[in-house]
Amino acid sequence: MLVLMVAGLALWMFGCAYAGYHKRFLLFFLIAVVGMTLNTVWMVVGLDARPFSTPAMTAHLAAIMYAISALGFGWLAGRLVRGFRSSGVDDT
Repeated sequence: MLVLMVAGLALWMFGCAYAGYHKRFLLFFLIAVVGMTLNTVWMVVGLDARPFSTPAMTAHLAAIMYAISALGFGWLAGRLVRGFRSSGVDDT
């Protein structure tokens, strides 16, 4: 189960980074909302936690920070790649 959860987190963060790389902030919002919803469902159903308890809110805050950092990494990587590609030398 742990491997599945870590793989899901990695996939979710890749989606957030992809949205940042292509500057699709609406897609990022959609991915973040879906991920937070699945996180809440997992905590309520799988862990029998109340969604607004202190540990659950801490987990939500951590997930939001993971999403924002993945978005920032993707945006920065996209900006570096676009800058590198635009600085190419023409053969003419």
